[in-house]
Amino acid sequence: MSLFEKTTIGKPKVWLIEAAAAIGLDFSNLTHEITSYFKNHSIKRHGDSKIEKARGQLPVTLADFDKIPNIVKSPDCVIIGIKRKNEILIAYSKKFEEETIIYYEEILNSHKNKALRSKTMYKKMGNVHNDTFLKIVENNAHTDITNIKVVGAGGYPGGEAE
Repeated sequence: MSLFEKTTIGKPKVWLIEAAAAIGLDFSNLTHEITSYFKNHSIKRHGDSKIEKARGQLPVTLADFDKIPNIVKSPDCVIIGIKRKNEILIAYSKKFEEETIIYYEEILNSHKNKALRSKTMYKKMGNVHNDTFLKIVENNAHTDITNIKVVGAGGYPGGEAE
């Protein structure tokens, strides 16, 4: 078995391509993909019940990876164009029953890689409102949100955040 495997889960929806274009990003030739590295990272960093409870979070489980196609297709909120170190990221927020999943993709648009590739995922207890989601995303000393696009206020992808 390869140490690094990737699985394509689909093309970005039109609303995501249009929102990215509004800040100068071209997603038209990209696909969403999940990697084995991402799965291992998410379970290792966010899968321990005791550690996640201390963080006010829930542990990531293998079943959570099956939710990713739904998260990228119909998120409650998306933040596009986050800059962290040398990466440009997208963050998605999606509420499920008693939890909200926060899922990140890195934007790869080079000759070698053309993908919105899985980066990390974690789960918050209960509902995470859009303003709280933005605070979560910007709560990192290396994060630049000066040229972001926030989409999906009120659970309507394509709508502007208030």
